[in-house]
Amino acid sequence: MFSSQTELVAPNADKVLYKLCKHFALKIPVEFDTENANIHFPIGGCTLRRVADHIHVQCSADAANKLAKLEQVLQDHLGLMLKDPTLVLRWREFDHERHESNAKSTK
Repeated sequence: MFSSQTELVAPNADKVLYKLCKHFALKIPVEFDTENANIHFPIGGCTLRRVADHIHVQCSADAANKLAKLEQVLQDHLGLMLKDPTLVLRWREFDHERHESNAKSTK
């Protein structure tokens, strides 16, 4: 599994998350509330978490080229929702094993 994550600060992040999810829900399965979203693309999935004006995005796919496509789709659509077509997100690899290990050690 290939995974990456990014985070952005967005004024009115709650509205951005809502608009993004409603947009994607027209064509693909999306579950969301005011703070979390799961978007199910045919090539992989993305989870979004909002805390105040921060939106954390994590995407996963079974191939590197599919993950790169998800990253581009999220960047383009977040740019549209923010009315910032020049938005550039800095994606970094997400390590599932380290994340699961940290989650277990905090319990």
